[in-house]
Amino acid sequence: MVEILIDSFQDVSKIVPVLFLVILFTNWMTVKFNKGTPFFSRLARLDVPGGALLGIIPQCGLSVAFAKLYGNGYISLGMLLAVFLAGSDEALIIIGAHPDRLPLMLGIIGIKICVAIVAGFIINLTVKEKRNRLKGCGIDCDCPKCGKHKNIFVNSLVHTLKLTLFLYVTVLIIGTLANQVGEDGLYTLLGGNTFLQPILASLIGMIPSCFSSVLIAEGYIKGVLGFGSLISGLLANTGFGILVLFRELPLKKALLIILSLQIISLLVGELFYFTNLG
Repeated sequence: MVEILIDSFQDVSKIVPVLFLVILFTNWMTVKFNKGTPFFSRLARLDVPGGALLGIIPQCGLSVAFAKLYGNGYISLGMLLAVFLAGSDEALIIIGAHPDRLPLMLGIIGIKICVAIVAGFIINLTVKEKRNRLKGCGIDCDCPKCGKHKNIFVNSLVHTLKLTLFLYVTVLIIGTLANQVGEDGLYTLLGGNTFLQPILASLIGMIPSCFSSVLIAEGYIKGVLGFGSLISGLLANTGFGILVLFRELPLKKALLIILSLQIISLLVGELFYFTNLG
């Protein structure tokens, strides 16, 4: 149990600096917006292609950062999903550590970027949302969520601490459950390389922990997972980003985003399975 406590703390502590900077940035951006500056729109111009390229960086804090930006209404849903679909946490590092697997790593990066861009554009074309929906709460907000801190640094620090606590408790619970099942148990659950495996891999990949991406990468290297399952699991892997969605968005909206992510991951994973590509 002590090991789980330490591992959960280490996982969450990695993203705290990034999280604080993003919250500080969004608070500052809100102040600028309220003063009439068009700065916030410059970030949104990156949109889907920018999200796909940024998401491929193996840093679990990015999904948290962009989930927060989406929650405050600064980026489109397509850009958010592009970041989620392109992200992989430590999986690419694990695969890249094997010199003979370098072409595989580059192939996965290419697939994830292409899927992220195509899916992001389709989402933006089919789902119409008002940009800058919430405009962020800002420093002058007196709502219970933000408190009454007028100093931008204090307000950002308090918000970061609250979100960090939420993430830590959630990751601790997930880590405890995963420890009960064990790595071998999860591989047994995945079974043979059948059409069902990409489905199970995508569900495991969505577990908000660095553990899930590493498990999927190692499973493929060991020959337990097929290529379709590898792609399905890594596309669904968003790190802690989905936890922030539950914190920042209404439950129904957060669930719809997660469902969309799962559907995209499954369709691509099954495509690779049935066509024997990879």
